[in-house]
Amino acid sequence: MSEIQPKEWLKWICSSQNVDELRQNYDQWADKYEADIGGVWEPVPLAAALMLSEYMDNKQGVILDVGAGTGLVGVALAKLGFERIIGIDISPGMLTQAAAKGVYNSLVCCSIGDETFRDLEKASGIVATGVFAESHSGPIELSTLQESIELEGILVFTARQSFLPKLQEVLDQPQWTPIDAKVMPIYEDPMHLLAYKICKTTTSDKI
Repeated sequence: MSEIQPKEWLKWICSSQNVDELRQNYDQWADKYEADIGGVWEPVPLAAALMLSEYMDNKQGVILDVGAGTGLVGVALAKLGFERIIGIDISPGMLTQAAAKGVYNSLVCCSIGDETFRDLEKASGIVATGVFAESHSGPIELSTLQESIELEGILVFTARQSFLPKLQEVLDQPQWTPIDAKVMPIYEDPMHLLAYKICKTTTSDKI
């Protein structure tokens, strides 16, 4: 998977047929992931961490890095002063890379909404970069995140422009308050970086 162009690796990873194949592909990619995506994806983790930091005065709260991958968001969060960072990912191989960064309080191999995920401590803030995309996660998983965030917690996530309509029903819920947005033209299909304040979390709010 080394020295491939963004269009190729993006198409490859988003063509995974199910979660098991997606996990296997990320495990296979883990050692070369940062070298392959660095020139294109590098601005995104920092921008996401900065956006979260802008709306969170308390750096002591638990931050959940969903889809932590090799830990690029965790590194950015740590540099901004966040100290309680929990990373989750479906890929053990990616989490091995993240562990080497030395910035996470814990790393958990799980999927959004599974039993392990639901047992996690509620977070003051959640960051999810590269998570909401074809063959990855969609509206059900986005809606599920509100159950893992404290009242008026901050959620920062990315989605490519073509994928956003699939999430709109969740984003239009009254308990989701948009607070920031940034377009990052790193692909031909621009990446949107969005921040929401989650104003309430009840079971009846699920889609």
